[in-house]
Amino acid sequence: MTNLTKKQEDYLPYFVMLDIIQESGGVNMYEAPRVLRDEFDIGKRESIDIASEWMKSKTVGNNDGS
Repeated sequence: MTNLTKKQEDYLPYFVMLDIIQESGGVNMYEAPRVLRDEFDIGKRESIDIASEWMKSKTVGNNDGS
């Protein structure tokens, strides 16, 4: 991953898990926040924020405004 924001860098351990989940194809990624809550001791708002930042990190241009 390149061009990550500071927030995204802080979430890298979660991003690794989300990448594994996505590659497995076993879970719809809209359920990612629930999976994060089940696996880690985090709240609903934080799990949604992590999943949102992960999705942003996958976009074309990777947060550089393009």
